[in-house]
Amino acid sequence: MDNSLEAPLAQGSRRWYWGLAALCIGALLVVWSVLIAGNQQLAEVEVERYEGERRVLTDLAAENLRRQLQHLDDALQLLRGEFIEDRKDVPRTIALLRQGPLQELGARVLLLDRDGRVVATDIPLLAGKPTSLAEQDYFVHFANGGKDRMRIDGPLAEPVSGTPGILFSRPILDHQGKFAGVVAFIMEPLQLTAFVQHLDLGADGLLTLYSTAGRVLSRSRDLDKLLGKQLTEEQFAPFLHTVQGVLTRRSALDGVKRVVSYRWLEQYPLLVLVSASPVERDAGIATQQRDNVQKGLLLTLLVLLTWGFFAYHLGRRDRLEWQLARQRGHLMDAQRVACLGSWERDIPLDKVWWSEQIYTILGYSPLSQTPSYDAFLAVIHPEDRAWVDEAFVRTRETGCSLDLSCRLLLPAGIERYVRLSGRVEWDAQGQPKRLVGTLQDVSEAMALQHALEEAEERWKFALEGSGEGVWDWNVAEHKAYLSPRWKAILGYQDHEVPNRHEEFLERLHPEDRDRVMAATTDHFAGRTPVFQEEFRLRHRDGSYRWVLSRGQVFARDDNGRPLRMLGTITDISERKQSELALAESEAMQRSLVSALAEGVVVQDREGRIVSANAAARRILRLSEERLLGRHSRDAEWLVVRENGAPFPADEHPAMITLRTGVSCDNVIMGVERRANGRVWLSVNSRPLVHAGEDHPYAVVTSFVDISDIKAAELANRLYRDVLERAARAIVVTDMDARIDNVNSAFVALLGYSREECIGNRAGFYRSNRHDRAFFQQLWQSLKEHGEWQGEVWNRRKTGEAILLAVDIRAITNDQGTIRQFVAIYQDVTELRRSQEEMWRRAHYDPLTGLPNRSLFLERLDQALAQARRQGDGVGLLYMDLDGFKAINDTHGHQAGDAVLQEVGQRLQGLLRSSDTVARLAGDEFTALLPHLTVEERLEPILQAIHNAIRQPILWHGLALQVDISIGSATFPDQADDRESLIGAADKAMYDAKQQARLADGQGAEEVAALASAPQTTAIAASPEAGAPADASPPASAPVTAADPETLVP
Repeated sequence: MDNSLEAPLAQGSRRWYWGLAALCIGALLVVWSVLIAGNQQLAEVEVERYEGERRVLTDLAAENLRRQLQHLDDALQLLRGEFIEDRKDVPRTIALLRQGPLQELGARVLLLDRDGRVVATDIPLLAGKPTSLAEQDYFVHFANGGKDRMRIDGPLAEPVSGTPGILFSRPILDHQGKFAGVVAFIMEPLQLTAFVQHLDLGADGLLTLYSTAGRVLSRSRDLDKLLGKQLTEEQFAPFLHTVQGVLTRRSALDGVKRVVSYRWLEQYPLLVLVSASPVERDAGIATQQRDNVQKGLLLTLLVLLTWGFFAYHLGRRDRLEWQLARQRGHLMDAQRVACLGSWERDIPLDKVWWSEQIYTILGYSPLSQTPSYDAFLAVIHPEDRAWVDEAFVRTRETGCSLDLSCRLLLPAGIERYVRLSGRVEWDAQGQPKRLVGTLQDVSEAMALQHALEEAEERWKFALEGSGEGVWDWNVAEHKAYLSPRWKAILGYQDHEVPNRHEEFLERLHPEDRDRVMAATTDHFAGRTPVFQEEFRLRHRDGSYRWVLSRGQVFARDDNGRPLRMLGTITDISERKQSELALAESEAMQRSLVSALAEGVVVQDREGRIVSANAAARRILRLSEERLLGRHSRDAEWLVVRENGAPFPADEHPAMITLRTGVSCDNVIMGVERRANGRVWLSVNSRPLVHAGEDHPYAVVTSFVDISDIKAAELANRLYRDVLERAARAIVVTDMDARIDNVNSAFVALLGYSREECIGNRAGFYRSNRHDRAFFQQLWQSLKEHGEWQGEVWNRRKTGEAILLAVDIRAITNDQGTIRQFVAIYQDVTELRRSQEEMWRRAHYDPLTGLPNRSLFLERLDQALAQARRQGDGVGLLYMDLDGFKAINDTHGHQAGDAVLQEVGQRLQGLLRSSDTVARLAGDEFTALLPHLTVEERLEPILQAIHNAIRQPILWHGLALQVDISIGSATFPDQADDRESLIGAADKAMYDAKQQARLADGQGAEEVAALASAPQTTAIAASPEAGAPADASPPASAPVTAADPETLVP
């Protein structure tokens, strides 16, 4: 073989090999660069996300703490107001606070007077004991003029008991703004962080509260060890630069490295820290980075495998080309051995090429004969020459393949048989370009074939007489012989079916084709000594007949390839139909049992399992090997009754049926499946009895897995128990709000029976206090968020309105579709009334029903703010009764209370509904007159009040008389803020009172001098309180000397 072509091909493969290697290395560099950069960015994004979550948790904690402190501050101010107004009500107020905000916070109350003595407390060790706390820092701070805002101290040891606590305090200021004591709450430090239970801080998250000095006030964990611990200035300094931020540092308290998010409260001196160890975050980042590295390694492996794949195929291509060259040489050798030659004929040029073996077969010498088509035809036997030439012409014109056998007539009268085959090759325009083919000398094979044909004729007649059809297949020449009996089996006459092998293939049933072809191939290959198959052939009437075909190859070439095969067919349709019907019936029965969802087992007369379907193996979680052969009495079966008691083996339904022949139905038992848990079964048994016998020879046992039904029954019982035992009223409705169920608490709450509720719409007990928009908003919230919480006024069956706190939740299925609603009700009517009463007591005078100082100041601020926006005026009256003390001292407090109540009613009756009359203290009253215009004046109002108050007050047959001193001021003419307005009115009232006193003892001239105050208006009490309202004032009455322009009502 010529090796000159091998070197250039190998050199080209090497160039491809190294070029591909360089490309792979470059791709890997790009992949790993992107991977490293991605891991770095992943770490940065994860750290930023983690710190953002810490900030959100800190904001939530700070807001919760701020609201908690605001509640404490409000309670301090409420208690302080009660202490100033009436000390007798302080214990009751403390009791109410203990039932409200102080109950949840666990705070203790402490009230100190101006000397530091405890005047009221609910600390058991201090109650009723004379105790002074004047040395405490918070008392000293406020006594020395500390600002009026809530102070936080701690941790402090509780007085007497020494228990540590956090103290929240405010100063008590009297009506003149002077220090009158301290009101304080003492709370356990742990309560400050109790709300963190509702926040998800993480497995190792912490909440810590620091004072402005860096002292630990509370901590959500290890508080008993770290309470009161003081940070150094260096440790606390990072938190002093900004209001909030995030740091990563090692804790000064326990030395653990954490991510710390902090925030200073705006209104209160507290620092809130939420911290968590970054170990879990870093582990997550490391895991993701490791996953990315693994992906990079997989990609690297893929690139290397790709490079190896191409390298392998380049080498393989070189080897194949080398092998092809060798095979060309072998082909030429094979042609000589097989007496086979190859040829080509160029059709346009009419040129012919022969291989060496063609010369030998045709009897020509390569040196003396030029290949040509005429030279080939010249040696064809004269009897065959014409049709051989026609076959060539037909092949060239139609493109069909050339396959024929003919005779050669060589010099000296030598006759040879040859087999000629060939095909057409076409050019790009679809024209025949050339013919290529082979020529083989088959003279020896033809001689043998003729001898065999003569012998075969004899035994064919013998087989025909036996009723079997004969077939003879010439494999080499693709010819076949089909005997008349073969054709008669399929309903044909001999002349109606040509002798072709294709006739057999066309009539072979499609479902049998692959099997018959495989059996034929096995016999051709020598793997079976005889070909024997049962298959179906199509009858003339269109039906298929079953036949048994037997045959054998009796002629092979030198290479073992079959040349000829001979066999018979026998009609076995009747027998086959019987066999198929029996097999179909058996298969149908087996399929039916296998397809059953029920488990089915067959047990012999001894109780051993001899058969089990797939459902039985699945339900019992046992393989077929472990199940077959088991007995119902085997100790491995752990079977219990419904009540949990053991189930005796002799009472198993199968054993009862085998023993008595009686069927058993729906026997419930529980079977322990060891690692797979208990399965509940409903078992049936049926006897199998031979004809004429009474005792069963076997039993069929079927069972169904009812575990889900049992679990559903248990869940249903649990649901009913939970519903009935719930302390709060519960209603369950469908998606259209129709009631499915209510519990006993609901029946007790509203008075409707369960029968009256179920099937009704949930709104049938509404109170009609809410409008349509309210319920539309409620349903919208349920549809969008699946829940709603709020308060709803409903009505009991008795007609009584009741306020309920309602929590409604939607129940969805696995697809997220709402199936039901569950509503939980709680009666908050009394709680709301108590809250409203507490608010009223905090803002209204209990004797007169008038607003107190707190509510008066609140409305004054609102009136001033509104006046600034709208450009209105505001009038303020300060009033003090004259002669009240004498009535109180002479007739007692009951008479004094009656006078105060009547004065309050008369003042309210004189003023507008938009005005506010308040009792400040004792016999002091005030009136707020908003929305004054320039045209309105205060003088008529003052005079009307003065005249009304002077009218006698009847009490138990007595006519009691008081007078009143009034001072007034207006905004914005005489004052531009609350303090100056109050001060101006108070001063005017004081001047009026002085005028009355001087008028009673000095004379008109001094009175006029004292009363001349142009910036305020004052009307003093008449020294003759008994004068009628329309009487002219005596000469000694005070004279008002005020500028009329300043009296703008």
